[in-house]
Parts: sequence; structure tokens; C-alpha cells
Amino acid sequence: MKFLVLGDKTKLEIEVLQRNYPNSRDYWDANWIASRIHLEIPGYTAHFEADLRTNELKEFVDELRDMNEALKGTATLKNLDDYIHLTGTMNSLGKIIWNLETRFPAGDSAKLSCTFTSDQSYLRILIDEVDAVLEAYPVVGKVR
Repeated sequence: MKFLVLGDKTKLEIEVLQRNYPNSRDYWDANWIASRIHLEIPGYTAHFEADLRTNELKEFVDELRDMNEALKGTATLKNLDDYIHLTGTMNSLGKIIWNLETRFPAGDSAKLSCTFTSDQSYLRILIDEVDAVLEAYPVVGKVR
């Protein structure tokens, strides 16, 4: 399962491989997912594995949905371990300006940052792709 954020000469692909703790029912353990991040920008290609969380994807897709309905706003995918921080803001012309920062390995490590744009007409596809990932890997439990 994967989703793509596409823009001018930019491709960010996040592939979810599996749950890290598939037998857990605990919110803090069960929602970790092993993922593969692939980024292509002019002059650079990055490819690394990252542990993300399903609740991070859920918050991101909810914000994408709000942005798509209002045709304005911001959506952010922020990872607890700082592997990825992606923020998209829609301007008045329907363009989404994406600010992306990736780190590998997690923590104080190599950082790659870029900014790119995409058209709002692409949002529905992105929302559907993230929804499909969350259907396969739903958020488990609740914060206590």
C-alpha cells in the first residue's frame, strides 16, 4: 500500500510495508507502521525506511479532506521520530505549496528540505490513496 505526493518535477512516495507490532492492541505500540520513503527532486534521490504511525496518516488525511472541501487551508504530515515533515498550504489560485523535510536516520542526522507545488485537482487522488492505506492499517485504540 502506498500513496504519492506529486508536484512540479517532484515525487514523494510513501509505501507502508507492515505493522511493527501486529499483535498489539495498545495505542502507542499498535499504530507503528514500517514504511519506505522514496523522494525524487531535481538533482537528488532519497530512499530510506522509516517508522511512521497510523494516527499521523489519519490526521494528515483529515486535514487534506478539509482543504479539498474548503479549497483553502493547510495539511501536515509530521512524524513523531522526525523522518518526515510535510506541510501543504493551498493558495488563492488553487495551487498547493508543499514544504518537505526528511531526515535519515531519525534524530540528529542528514536532512533534505525542498519546496514544490501541485494543483488542487490532485487532492482527491491523494486522499483516496491515504484512505486506502488506513483501510488496510486502521488506527488501533485511543490515547489514554
